[in-house]
Amino acid sequence: MTIPSDIDDERGPPLERWLCLACEYTNRADAQFCGRCGRPVDVVCTQCSTQNPGGYHYCDACGTPLYETPSPHRSTPGFTRRLGRRLPDPRKLAPRQGLVWLTPHPNWHWSRQFLNEWTLRNRWELLALLLLTAVAAFLRIYRLEEMPAGFHGDEAWSGIEGLRILQEGWIGPYSTSAMGQATGPFYLTALLIWLFDVSRFSVRLSMGLFGIATIPAAHLLLRLGFGRWVALFGTTALTFCYWHLHFSRLGFGLISLAFVGTIAAIALLWAMRSKSLWPWLPAGACMGLVPYTYFAYPFFMAAVAAMLAYYMLLHKEALRGKLTSLALFAAGSLIVAWPVVSLILDSPDKYFVRMLGGSVGNYREYSEADTAWENVQFLAQRAWYALNYLFSNPRRDAVDGSGGKGALDFGTALLAYLGLFISIKKWRNPPHLFAALALFFALLTLVVTEPSSGAMRRTIVAIPWVFGLAGIGAVFISDTLRRHFGKWGRAVATTAVAAVLLFGGFWNLKYYFVELPQSSTFQFTFPQYYLEALDAANAFDDPGTIYYYSGQRSFTYETIRFLYAQNRGIDRSREFGAFDLQKLDPGPVTYLLEGPYMQEIDTIMNMYPGGRLIVHDSTQPLYIIYHLPG
Repeated sequence: MTIPSDIDDERGPPLERWLCLACEYTNRADAQFCGRCGRPVDVVCTQCSTQNPGGYHYCDACGTPLYETPSPHRSTPGFTRRLGRRLPDPRKLAPRQGLVWLTPHPNWHWSRQFLNEWTLRNRWELLALLLLTAVAAFLRIYRLEEMPAGFHGDEAWSGIEGLRILQEGWIGPYSTSAMGQATGPFYLTALLIWLFDVSRFSVRLSMGLFGIATIPAAHLLLRLGFGRWVALFGTTALTFCYWHLHFSRLGFGLISLAFVGTIAAIALLWAMRSKSLWPWLPAGACMGLVPYTYFAYPFFMAAVAAMLAYYMLLHKEALRGKLTSLALFAAGSLIVAWPVVSLILDSPDKYFVRMLGGSVGNYREYSEADTAWENVQFLAQRAWYALNYLFSNPRRDAVDGSGGKGALDFGTALLAYLGLFISIKKWRNPPHLFAALALFFALLTLVVTEPSSGAMRRTIVAIPWVFGLAGIGAVFISDTLRRHFGKWGRAVATTAVAAVLLFGGFWNLKYYFVELPQSSTFQFTFPQYYLEALDAANAFDDPGTIYYYSGQRSFTYETIRFLYAQNRGIDRSREFGAFDLQKLDPGPVTYLLEGPYMQEIDTIMNMYPGGRLIVHDSTQPLYIIYHLPG
């Protein structure tokens, strides 16, 4: 990588300085070695003869170590050392060999000159990231109130909790609404309701902002862990993926876990690469935010715990330094997560009721099995389902309307599985292992939780790691073809990768915006007609008391409570109230009849003639409204 130089050569064009990738030092154009760390301009791999920048510790093509010690310059090795190179190194098979970082050490300086130079060097990458973030924002806000058409009760709960926050302030880290949920995302919902109004748009936008912010956060994580090209591929795939797109457009708080988990992973990797101890404290603080998001977070924390255990085992540092790092990380986590910890200590049954209720042990097919072997077979089937989850997810979910398709398009899923295999082979590199662990624990949720619903929601902890794995697979194929076929292989690989992104993006957008809304599960999960009926009932100057006749929902249904809180209503159906057609109020009233109750309209009109009638405009009407002025 080069930057312009102001040194002129009388015999030719201006020379260019070169930047050392190991220490970010700008050297003179004619320097053969870095003036700060001593790295050469370029170094040739002894295994595959690929020319690498001097700052690389490992070959960009085959991964072979380029240096045996941190310093590339030393005296000629003696006979014993040369003999040792010929013999197998037993440390390569032992965990004590240490960590293997495959990306340059992040060397950040808060100075104007450094920022200007860094921005200039990465201007095209930054422009691409800005464009991807803008596209992601458009896709996650476009027709937000209309798609999905209805408004789920759990979305309404987000709005109701937001209103409660505006009235009461701090409501704690946990709410018993919707069978129990973390309240962290609802504070942003409260802010948007205050800024805008009580509407579907305000609730969904509060979650959409988490989804939009995940795009640049994911790029930073993948860039830190795997390099530029993996980051660009993974971020592009994430931008168009219907899995992330769908939950970014719903008022469910779970999408906040993808964002907060990404930030926590960035902070943790940064702390691992840092030479000082202070980054471990903010890394722990970011980790402490995770329990405020969504109840699938224990699986993300399990991945982090496994990652920390691996890091502490292989990191070549004094025990005192390791314990200090862990202590700072734990302190930061405990300080931020203390309200959650306090609640767990005071009321564990209350807090864990939803988690334990979703355990596979409560599933009828598992709990009523006659033998332990049947349980083993059942878990084996669930494990096979989890392994195929990225390709296929046939089970329909009546809570979020998903199901029927795998979490990813075929090309991205294939690359992700290839990236998983590569990451397992490169397990000594912490980012590769972190990605494999995140996907493993995400798929584990499908095995240990009851399988009736929730697959797409519980595996949200895999975002954005699964897209990083796909990027690893894409870069591996590109490098392989380049090594074997030169520039033609690179051209073929680039075309193939672009085709995967292009057709994958087209498939995701077509499926989410065209096919999925037409599915029966989606339409059942997000019905629209009862909202249209209530809108029609509110079209009168004074609808008065609404007499609600519905066999599917009460007037106290969360969606109605949130969107139509100003309405006075009484349940008059047999299912939710006392059935009666008599007009009980002296003022204006509005009869709203759905389903079988529509056949009562003739009786009502005979009893109280002269009212205004509205019938759902359809060959098979779904509701009838009859308004009596008073």
